[in-house]
Amino acid sequence: MPGELIIRWTARVAVACYVARLLYDAGHQHDTRSLQRARWWWTLGCGWFVLHVASAFHYLHGWNHAAAVAYTARRTAELTGWNSGVGLYVNELFLALWLVDTIMWWREISWPSNRRMYWLVQSVFAFLMLQATAIFGPPFWIPIAIGVVDLLAVVHCVSSQSRHQPPSNGSPNSEGRSSC
Repeated sequence: MPGELIIRWTARVAVACYVARLLYDAGHQHDTRSLQRARWWWTLGCGWFVLHVASAFHYLHGWNHAAAVAYTARRTAELTGWNSGVGLYVNELFLALWLVDTIMWWREISWPSNRRMYWLVQSVFAFLMLQATAIFGPPFWIPIAIGVVDLLAVVHCVSSQSRHQPPSNGSPNSEGRSSC
């Protein structure tokens, strides 16, 4: 039982940190202080997600990757009817993406086409968090997941209208016009 709580709460805290970063993207000027806070939320979220993955492998799968794939396939089949463990690999790619994006932001290396990469990363995050919370999580997470997707839409609208330059991790900039 304590292992299940650790797995759940590390995921919840990671999502909360992701949402905090989106709130900074939506509601703050892209000044140095706001960007530093957003970067810290992003980094904390990444750290909590690493802890989530590690705790799932430790408590649920005994550090056995084949057992994790089988568990993911079984849960996916129960919930969707599709018997596949591919979701575990998607989750691992998600972890790698978050780690790489976090490291790049701290090293102040910008992705090519910052705006496009920012939205690619955010779209992947929104899709996977929606999947993890609305489909595989408890029913009370559905409105939370929908709220996060709505918040991402607000960030998109705000960033499309912004005249500020993006930070080096690829946050939104002023390219393009918004239809919001």
